[in-house]
Amino acid sequence: MMKRAGGSTFWLALVLGLWLPAAAWAHDFHTSITDARYNPKNQTYELSVRVFADDLEEALSRRHKTTIRLDRSEKVNKLMAEYLQAHVAISAVKGTRATQKFLGAQEEADAVWLYLEIPAGKVPAGQLWVQNALLVEIFDDQTNILNLEVAGKKRSVLCRPGETQQTVTL
Repeated sequence: MMKRAGGSTFWLALVLGLWLPAAAWAHDFHTSITDARYNPKNQTYELSVRVFADDLEEALSRRHKTTIRLDRSEKVNKLMAEYLQAHVAISAVKGTRATQKFLGAQEEADAVWLYLEIPAGKVPAGQLWVQNALLVEIFDDQTNILNLEVAGKKRSVLCRPGETQQTVTL
């Protein structure tokens, strides 16, 4: 009889475990990926940023001290645009931050892609200053990868808490 009770407990735990929503299974790593490409025609950096949706909701909720759920509303788009403006930058001059143009968001399984443009002017040469501080205020193990392409030159930058700003040599 004891074996059967143990077996029943096992099957009950297995069934309940399978029924838990996917959101209940937290991911063990905290990483964002940003692909940035200089567009000479528009003289802008075009960025695609991939973050975990639940992490972004947490960051927005903490920032605004209320529960924020990602949806397609103008309000949430505005909050995401403001968050990106404060946490992501590419510039020829260290510490300067151009006003970004938020283009939208696209959901993908447990992640969200955010699209934006940053004015750049003429083709950058020499060095660029980049900042990627996404989610570092939430997770002390956050890693942000920024892949940058300018005039056929590709560079990658790794940003972490305490190291969110980097200089990139082209």
